[in-house]
Amino acid sequence: MKKKILKTIKIAGVIFLSLVVLFFLFDLIFPLRVDVAYSPVVESRNGKVLHAWLAKDQQWRIKASLNEISPEFKKAILYKEDKYFYSHPGVNLIAVSRAFFNNLFHLKRTSGASTISMQVVRMLHPESRTYFNKCFEMVRAEQLELHYSKNEIFELYCNLLPYGGNIQGIKTASLLYFNKTPDKLSLAEVTALSVIPNRPNSLVPGKNNAAIIRERNKWLNNFKDAKLFPGNIINDAINEPLTAKRQHAPNEVPQFAWRLRKNNLSQTQLHSTLDENIQQKTETIVSNYAQQLKEHSINNAAVIVINNKTHEVLAYVGSPDFNDRFNYGEVDGVQALRSPGSTLKPLLYGLCFDAGLITPKTVLEDVPLNIAGYAPENYDLNFRGNVTAEDALKNSLNIPAVELLNQLGVKNFVSKLAVAGFNNAWQNRQKEGLSIILGGCSVRLDELAALYSSFANDGKYYPLQWIIKDSSQVNNSALHGTEILSPAADFMLTQILSTLHRPDLPNAYDEAENIPKIAWKTGTSYGRKDAWSIGYNKTYTIAVWVGNFSGNGVADLSGASIATPLLFQLFNSIDHNANNEWEQAPKDLAFRLVCSKTGEIPNDFCNEQVMDYYIPGVSSNERCDHLKEVYVSSDEKYSYCTSCLPSGDYKTKYFENISSRLAAYYNANHIAYEKIPQHNPVCTRAFNGHAPVINSLFNGGVYIIMDKQEQQLALSCSTAGDVSKVYWYINDRFFSEANPEQKMFFNPNTTNIKISCADDKGRNTNIEIKVKLMN
Repeated sequence: MKKKILKTIKIAGVIFLSLVVLFFLFDLIFPLRVDVAYSPVVESRNGKVLHAWLAKDQQWRIKASLNEISPEFKKAILYKEDKYFYSHPGVNLIAVSRAFFNNLFHLKRTSGASTISMQVVRMLHPESRTYFNKCFEMVRAEQLELHYSKNEIFELYCNLLPYGGNIQGIKTASLLYFNKTPDKLSLAEVTALSVIPNRPNSLVPGKNNAAIIRERNKWLNNFKDAKLFPGNIINDAINEPLTAKRQHAPNEVPQFAWRLRKNNLSQTQLHSTLDENIQQKTETIVSNYAQQLKEHSINNAAVIVINNKTHEVLAYVGSPDFNDRFNYGEVDGVQALRSPGSTLKPLLYGLCFDAGLITPKTVLEDVPLNIAGYAPENYDLNFRGNVTAEDALKNSLNIPAVELLNQLGVKNFVSKLAVAGFNNAWQNRQKEGLSIILGGCSVRLDELAALYSSFANDGKYYPLQWIIKDSSQVNNSALHGTEILSPAADFMLTQILSTLHRPDLPNAYDEAENIPKIAWKTGTSYGRKDAWSIGYNKTYTIAVWVGNFSGNGVADLSGASIATPLLFQLFNSIDHNANNEWEQAPKDLAFRLVCSKTGEIPNDFCNEQVMDYYIPGVSSNERCDHLKEVYVSSDEKYSYCTSCLPSGDYKTKYFENISSRLAAYYNANHIAYEKIPQHNPVCTRAFNGHAPVINSLFNGGVYIIMDKQEQQLALSCSTAGDVSKVYWYINDRFFSEANPEQKMFFNPNTTNIKISCADDKGRNTNIEIKVKLMN
């Protein structure tokens, strides 16, 4: 007898081991495919689903992680479907045996035979219900248990539950039927969602709510009998009405969502940096403001809000109304390439601070300028003569900015733009010229926002963060930043941009208490097609664009009057208790007295001095020369040089030492200033100094003449302040004598023309031009 038992045990052992080996071979040759296609979703930083798309198989299947599934739902499902889920190895042999005998003797069909693991296999790979397929399902369930933990299997189960039509998964059903996440469901809602998968085609929320309530309450009573939940909670759940119905899939922040999906195609769950509260505030303010703008034929706006400490995008409004097809509402204004107007000027001034070209009190010239044929004008078509650098930036003057860019170099400026993430400007670097500083390029709102955010970070540029990441996923530049301005230059820049007394302060904000504590800059593009206003404090940067996606200009459109009020509203709503934390000057910044006439270190004759910031070792240490000492006759009729100075009957006197451009501006506008007397007419010495500058034509220029009989070319120049007469020559032949401010005209009759201008001090300038005669 013992031998038979031992033999039987051996045979059973061999069979068992053979089955085990066969199972592992089967698993190796025919692995279980767990390839679930989830719906791509964009979530807020707090986990709210903002936007969702259909999965690859056209199902709504939004993935829920285990911590999103409420304990109540887990209890209900395990009680209903598989009480011993955490005990059996994938197949409940007792339940299978019971179901087999019940079916064999035609008693009744038992629903407890299929474990959760077996149901997952069936939902992954649906097959017709036969005994063979059931056995095969058991084998696959063991494979599933071999490679996945119980919690992973349960999570898969919850994400594959059918809820009718093309809706699968607890999170999908919770959002599409109750408009809430699974962890926010009540016990009544949890139970309703636990019973629908058993009859998904006949228990459809919104259509069969009465049937769902009956089935729900049946199971709630079962839970009560089993004491699964407290009795009073179950009673409340039984009495709770069911208002579930099919709703639209989440489709908030469409432009932002599509942008993230396009840039992260391999990821289905995008945990974005958007803050729900700030996003909602921003959308409401932009929408209300956009309605007001429609009265002015202005139909579109875009806004982006940045956290300056984390560099995360907190709010993103691509347009006021995505569904406004008539006004191209589907366009993403944050990514649209537009002319920046004057919004790049702060970077230029900061770079010039760092290059030692200027300090805030450096005096610049706002007078007519011509650089190789490029003659910029100010926004109001006026000139202001001498202005300080800080006033030139506050007033957004074009001419000083163009002259500074010419000194700094367009190439250097564009290179710095590239470091700050301006991709289009870098791609078109060969085409960019001096007009770039006045809006002659294309930028995006998010690029400007990132630039101004660097101004809030001591001049360090950080790439914008769109998705929540841990430190291991962030690259070095995102962690440590890239310096585009020194802290000293950045501080001086911020001080200027935070000044309240400036022309781009909206009329409605005359009272200081309504103005947020920010630094800001406006911009308006040529043709009044784009209005910009970008502001920042230590916590936030907000960038605003207003205009028409159609490209239509509007006479009332400007950064100051249209975009800035929206910027102020947003700051007052999002960060109304802000303070100016940047008021502490960095260690590499110092003060000094400078002459108010030039912004340079005072000379002995400088009586008017002001305090100015400067960067030691960087800022210029030149002494002021706004006055120069001149020998003049006692009657001040003539001036002398050392070569013709008489032995007596003369004196010395200080005169304004102004440039030829400024002198020309004064003369043309009849602005009085004390001129140096005419030089001694009998003196034969040739003078050094500023030769005349021909400003009506430029060297190497090509000019098209349609009618050489009627069409003429102008001759004008700017000279030093001591010049009384200039002499014009065409192709080395004398043409005319003129006063320095006098404009002359001539008829070109050859294709190659040399033009010369000499002043009465013997200084000379030559240029050569080409003329194309069209008749």
